[in-house]
Amino acid sequence: MIWWEGNERWLGGAVWALVTLALGIAGVVQLLGVRRLTASAAPRKFDRGLARKIGAVIGIYALVEAISAITLHALHNDALIFPIAVAVAGLHFWAFAWALGVWQYVITGILDCLFVAITLVVARPGSMVGSMPAWVFYPLLGGGVALLVTAVLMLYESGGILKRLGDLPNAAHI
Repeated sequence: MIWWEGNERWLGGAVWALVTLALGIAGVVQLLGVRRLTASAAPRKFDRGLARKIGAVIGIYALVEAISAITLHALHNDALIFPIAVAVAGLHFWAFAWALGVWQYVITGILDCLFVAITLVVARPGSMVGSMPAWVFYPLLGGGVALLVTAVLMLYESGGILKRLGDLPNAAHI
């Protein structure tokens, strides 16, 4: 949840909720379009190669997160644990972009890492945003923004694909 100080905090929460709701509705509409276009298609076969790639990315991601947190704690740099975790998450999106062939995940990774870098350069380790440390708040907010941007990019691209597929003469047989 996003935290804003002052009397206007409800406005930020309301905008965030409306944007999230709109993206969710757009996604459902697109899923219904996919269902309509693929109703007669044969089910996809399980792809072991893709499953191995996904498993490798998730396994390496979990290992790097654990090693970085343990190392930072051992070095008494606990304030860095969360921002570094977000940066590692950003890097894992780059790996997922490769594994899944989803270019939008590169944008997610760049934005995650960018918000972390800006936070570490601009905010002091002890600074606070409301009751939350700035080194937690800004990377968390940046991660949310990155995911919203990614969702918009993916919905835009998939909407274009669905439109082109719907315009095909034999679209019902895809």
